Amino acid sequence: MVTGFDLIHDNKPLQKHWVKRLIAYILDFFISSLVVYLIFLFFFWVPGLGAWWYFPMTAGMVQVFYSAVFEYSTKKTIGKAVMGIEVGSLTQTFDMPEALIRNISKLHGILLLLDWLGGMLSEGDPRQRYLDRLAETTVTGTGEPVHVGDFFEDHIFREKKYDEREEEKELKQCRECGGTLVSIGEERYRCRDCGRIQ
Repeated sequence: MVTGFDLIHDNKPLQKHWVKRLIAYILDFFISSLVVYLIFLFFFWVPGLGAWWYFPMTAGMVQVFYSAVFEYSTKKTIGKAVMGIEVGSLTQTFDMPEALIRNISKLHGILLLLDWLGGMLSEGDPRQRYLDRLAETTVTGTGEPVHVGDFFEDHIFREKKYDEREEEKELKQCRECGGTLVSIGEERYRCRDCGRIQ
């Protein structure tokens, strides 16, 4: 089984993908936190409502709602728009339930970290968090294919370009899908089709 951690250590496009998502999350966190702060000021001055606002993870609920609404309506939050990335659906439709599913881990930072680890430790598209897979969504940059097979095929994940003679020298077949293997050093190979390292 090939996980996202098998690919990320020597894959600059994948590293850039997650850096962009992290920066987008931080930007969105500050935006939603500002909203929380303004609402807190209102509730603080209304008798009887101040105690309610201390309910655990209220700030997280605001961020989940903020992210889901923006992604459902425009496929991107403000942070994602700044970083040039957007949510892509692996199915024909992207509804509000999918938007909520993929953002529910934003209730708390620990949940979001576990969501990311779940995606990176399991087999599949290394651009997905675990809840991305449940919602059948992924995050892509401008012009990037949504489906991981096309993503690999589109050379996004390749760090080197090989001429035809080098390809003939390294013509080996993947044990899993039969695709072409390319050397990544230390007698290890990555499949160009499925991304598995052998």
